[in-house]
Amino acid sequence: MKKSKKLRILALSTIATSFLALPTAEAATYTVQKGDTLSKIAQNHQVTVQDIKSWNKLKNDMIYVAQKLEVSKTSTNEAGKPSNPSTTKPTTPTTPPKQTTASHTVVKGDTLSKIAKQYNVTLKDIKEWNGLTTDAIYVGQVLKLSSTATIPEGDKSSGAGTPSKETSKDPSANGQAIYKKTIDVANTLVGTPYVYGGNTPEGLDCSGFIYYAFNQGGLKIGRDSSEGYFYGNTTQVTNPIAGDLVFFENTYKDGISHMGIYLGNNKFIHSGSDGVEVSDVTNSYWSTKLVGYKRFDAIK
Repeated sequence: MKKSKKLRILALSTIATSFLALPTAEAATYTVQKGDTLSKIAQNHQVTVQDIKSWNKLKNDMIYVAQKLEVSKTSTNEAGKPSNPSTTKPTTPTTPPKQTTASHTVVKGDTLSKIAKQYNVTLKDIKEWNGLTTDAIYVGQVLKLSSTATIPEGDKSSGAGTPSKETSKDPSANGQAIYKKTIDVANTLVGTPYVYGGNTPEGLDCSGFIYYAFNQGGLKIGRDSSEGYFYGNTTQVTNPIAGDLVFFENTYKDGISHMGIYLGNNKFIHSGSDGVEVSDVTNSYWSTKLVGYKRFDAIK
């Protein structure tokens, strides 16, 4: 074989090998495991819950074990494609400018610190611009992202960290009678052991305690989780009274994760890890987890 022909074959072999060596795009999907939530998956992949819902055309936050979710929108067409060397002289990195988006609508999984980081502003700024006295926010809340921003007419106002759906009125005589009986029932349950998923005097978890006490007190409610009760048929209370619901976040999981019945004077009764007991919302632990107070819509 002539030398020139050998060189051509060698060159073609080298080119083929180089193409084979090009990296391929990594899989941009995630398979849902037991115990997963959209919020947890988003946090692990450093994306937002809204991103995952958009990429997977999800209408709600419901997911199931073994479901495959797209967790990245990186284009596979660019994978392994060599980039052109830059001829631009590198510049000294500077602090990125603050985004000028006027507002942000809170979605499930959001926290004030997460929103502040997303828009390159400080937590203190967001609280000041929106008149927030705590870090509590709620789904659907519209937050200003600058001191001069205005919320369009028709959007939910930012308020003071509470949903626009709220009340400052006390319940009627009938509602207060239900509250009194519910609290009496709750007090008889002190010492009942904590049982995950429990909703009988044999054992209670935090939401099971609410379900049992209120049903025995005369208010027929369905069984739900603390998060379900918070986002369900309940109304934010400006001035809580004994019998109202009190909610906490970030206890054993992110977001709304615990609840109890307010007793007045900063006390509340709940089913915690040590069973049904009375605690104080000003306690160093509970005060940092406190979200706010709500009332079942059926309590008039």
